[in-house]
Amino acid sequence: MGAPTEGIDAGNFVLSCVTAFYDCLRDSSKDFFEYPDYFTFQTTASPADYRMLDIYPDHKNVVTEPETEPLVQAISDRAIDILLVPNWDSSSSEIAEITRRSAERQISHCYQYAGPERLSDSDFSIELPRHLVEDWYQTTAESGSETSEANRQTVLNADTERISQRFCRIGLERALGSLPASASN
Repeated sequence: MGAPTEGIDAGNFVLSCVTAFYDCLRDSSKDFFEYPDYFTFQTTASPADYRMLDIYPDHKNVVTEPETEPLVQAISDRAIDILLVPNWDSSSSEIAEITRRSAERQISHCYQYAGPERLSDSDFSIELPRHLVEDWYQTTAESGSETSEANRQTVLNADTERISQRFCRIGLERALGSLPASASN
């Protein structure tokens, strides 16, 4: 994420995965204390806290340099296999061959999500009742010191009973080109 609260626009996807994670744990054991290995990668000095979306403990909110190479290294070092990226304009990015190969080996699925502009070529959407998640998203939005009203308009300022978010499945090359750091290179 380039802005601390940009990930809220993918919150429904994350919460769906969190639900599936806990459903699997409940099927295998009645007694557990675990959190899923989900991460945020934030290219900001003041990251938002995504623990309300079960991205916990705090070290899973990873702060990286706003450059493509260290960002992709951080993603690869954590063996990320599903990558969600914001809907940034793709641009060419300089990534070392060893870093690119690691990402190619580990990342099996990439999805792009959008803020206020929505994705015109979305493959699917995930909709959740507003009353279930609004407080979590609001708490997350307020946790980043660089948070602005513009960063939370999509989810928090809509006048609907349900929060709908759209996603598009994309290839790895497009995902790497859509990383927030790519825009600054």
